[in-house]
Amino acid sequence: MNNKIKILITDDNVEFTYELKEILEKEKDFEVCGIAHDGNEALSLIREKHPDLITLDVVMPNLDGIGVLKALSAFRPSDRPYTIVI
Repeated sequence: MNNKIKILITDDNVEFTYELKEILEKEKDFEVCGIAHDGNEALSLIREKHPDLITLDVVMPNLDGIGVLKALSAFRPSDRPYTIVI
């Protein structure tokens, strides 16, 4: 049984996302289930992977973090991941 917290990292800074992934994956209770580099990709991965938590950059191309938060408000409460805005 996998009780790890599934995390989606969302940031357009590629280097930062991979460094954060390495740090988080050293923790036994975390699993990085995906990395998105823009808001549209983030929403797609949220629907596909159902993360428990997302780290969300505010300034991103195509759809920014505020746009992602607005889109998440349309999700059922049980389908909305916890969000840390970075």
